Amino acid sequence: MTTTMVAPIEETDPGPAAVRGGLRSLAALLWRRKWTVVIVFALVANAVAAGLILADREYTASARIAATPQADLVSSPASYDDLLGTVADVAESRPLLEQVAERVDGLSVDQLRDEVDGEVVPGTVIVHVAVTDTDATRAAEIANVIVELLPTLDPSNGTFDYHVTENAVVPDEFTSPDIPLTVLAGLVLAAVLAVVTAAIADRSFRTVTEPEEAEQVTETAILGVIPRPAETEGTLAATDYWAEEFQAVRALRVAIEFTSAEDPTRLLVVTSASAADPWAGWTEVNLAVALAEAGHRVLVVNTDRDDGHVHPALALHGEPGLYDVLAGESDLADTVQPGPVEGVDVLPLGDAHLAAPSLMEMRFRGFLEDTEDAYDVVIAHAAPVSASEDARIMAIHGAVLLVVPAGSVHPRFVRRAAEHLRSVRLRVLGSVLIGVRPTRRPRRPRGA
Repeated sequence: MTTTMVAPIEETDPGPAAVRGGLRSLAALLWRRKWTVVIVFALVANAVAAGLILADREYTASARIAATPQADLVSSPASYDDLLGTVADVAESRPLLEQVAERVDGLSVDQLRDEVDGEVVPGTVIVHVAVTDTDATRAAEIANVIVELLPTLDPSNGTFDYHVTENAVVPDEFTSPDIPLTVLAGLVLAAVLAVVTAAIADRSFRTVTEPEEAEQVTETAILGVIPRPAETEGTLAATDYWAEEFQAVRALRVAIEFTSAEDPTRLLVVTSASAADPWAGWTEVNLAVALAEAGHRVLVVNTDRDDGHVHPALALHGEPGLYDVLAGESDLADTVQPGPVEGVDVLPLGDAHLAAPSLMEMRFRGFLEDTEDAYDVVIAHAAPVSASEDARIMAIHGAVLLVVPAGSVHPRFVRRAAEHLRSVRLRVLGSVLIGVRPTRRPRRPRGA
């Protein structure tokens, strides 16, 4: 009989790592929403400061009176304690305060009951009377009147001998509000509200702005990070060396060629994660130009049935186009238009509104085969995945490139778009983050 020794499984403590990860996430959130944090913190701090400035200053004056039991009386310590407590209560009683109100002008009995506090000093026979009022002189006057009148309402029926041990003096400093405590509480409140507001704002209005975040939510490789396009009419970033986007477009082309080197694809379907992409078609046109500069013959096809904003090179309204070719009403060679540079042709959308919805699904593969002799690469500008299934239909015959407009779409929508593409196991080459702020600006020589 043999026995098998099983090594004990070492348990790892994820606590410190989880804490560090949480702190990093919190720091990243606060940095993303730094202006929200600053504004909320400033508003709360100013509100606390205004409250301190406008709050009434209250002063506390104290007087003490000793209630000593007579020597010839025998009673238990417990009885004396009870009687002392009753004496302290008398200091706040209505009969005594009515007499105080007659001698001190400006306050009612109810107001006095809110201001006066009587208590026995533990371990002694001394009753401590504290009066808090907005007038320092009046607070001292009330305290002195109370200890003066207290023996006249003796609840012990002569058991105690009374002696004032400390008269109240006019206080020099106010006791309320407590400025250090209030400032500390205000800072804590400001910090908590700033963090909570930043978290709510981040959850509600957060957008993808950083490559690391785009890679995380799409679960794909980021093949390109393109600065905010500043292309003027008639110019192309892919052909202007001094344009901020030039190197980014070139790097994107290299990344796509490298990623697809082992399994080349003729069709690249480019779709956006946002239905409100301010740079719709920009990536497709400039990528096509960059590929043409490298010697490829490229056809850019507009397949977006939405009549919204699109790059001028693809916005050829009224011209026959893709859907005319798919319907057999137009020949491909006669329908394509010259692109912005040599080596690039453009196929506009055509009459898509009169075409059957299933035309793309039924005829696109045949269309793609018809382009094999004339073009090395076909780039399809597709509608956002949230608005149409066209991107998934076309990508069955090629690969997908997902465009994420920086600062325009919430992470959950980007994640949803990426999951939608992967749900049918399409080939997703990667993602492009477009519209980020440039980190460096090339200097254009004078006269260039």
